[in-house]
Amino acid sequence: MAIAEASQSRLAYVAEVTPGTIPATPSFKTLRLVNENIRLTKQTVVSDELRGDGNVTDVIDVGRAVEGPIAGELSYGTFDDFFEALFRSTWTTNVLKNGIAHKTFAIEKTFEQGATDSFIRYRGCRVNTLDLTLEARQIARVSWGIVGIGSPTPTNAIITGATYAAPSTAPVLNAATNVGALTMTGVTATPKIRSLNLSIRSNIYQNDVVGAYEPDSHGLGRFEVSGTMQAYFENLDLYNAIVAHSDVALSTTIGAASGSKYTLSLPKLKLMEGSPVIGGNSQAVIMEVPFQAVYDATSAATATLTRAVA
Repeated sequence: MAIAEASQSRLAYVAEVTPGTIPATPSFKTLRLVNENIRLTKQTVVSDELRGDGNVTDVIDVGRAVEGPIAGELSYGTFDDFFEALFRSTWTTNVLKNGIAHKTFAIEKTFEQGATDSFIRYRGCRVNTLDLTLEARQIARVSWGIVGIGSPTPTNAIITGATYAAPSTAPVLNAATNVGALTMTGVTATPKIRSLNLSIRSNIYQNDVVGAYEPDSHGLGRFEVSGTMQAYFENLDLYNAIVAHSDVALSTTIGAASGSKYTLSLPKLKLMEGSPVIGGNSQAVIMEVPFQAVYDATSAATATLTRAVA
């Protein structure tokens, strides 16, 4: 049997109608990615039984679940389904606001191994987290955190009737030429930003029950958006906003072509701390500012994502 090669492997997903049930004739979408580490995790317990000879009696397999990250590079339209699942909502006139809808996927790995390929599938998968990194003169990077219910027995054949849509060919976006606007209100002047790291957490939790080897289901926790920005110190405006604990809004637009851009808005957030730091010779003075978004009554959301922006 041929050794599987990462460059010849495929990751694909399909929305589930019933959470935890892979569709009978799935129309998979092939996902663009850099790497992934989705896996079936085993929960084991080492027996505490006493033995006269001092040996371990047994290691008991008590549960299974699915978890792991998918790392990628942001491109327009590629992850719109994942954004919906993360925001627990649905695109409405190209606008997405965080809500409480349950959305799950089946995810499949295909390993090309010549005459006989290997297929590993995961069911009841949810998008639990997103880490988005915008750094000066770098590619816009994303890392999705996945949690799932279980994994059927691996096989050497596709699901009968399954189809696979090709991945998109939209250009990879970067934080140099593709960030058209980054604005902050509540600060006298928007600072120049060297990097922006955004973290979105759905805080999904498992519902475990007696008599079940896998999670019975998942619950939605609190929707949390936080992050850290590295800002150049030009004046006291940002520092004063931190000290005053002012309400601040943050908005950024990213995309390569008109009509194919995203605008991410955090309409109300708090700057948690931050001071200008003298780091040493031959470098600018930087303020590292962590922030936490909170619910905004006007937009009725903590975060808003708009697509098809001009």
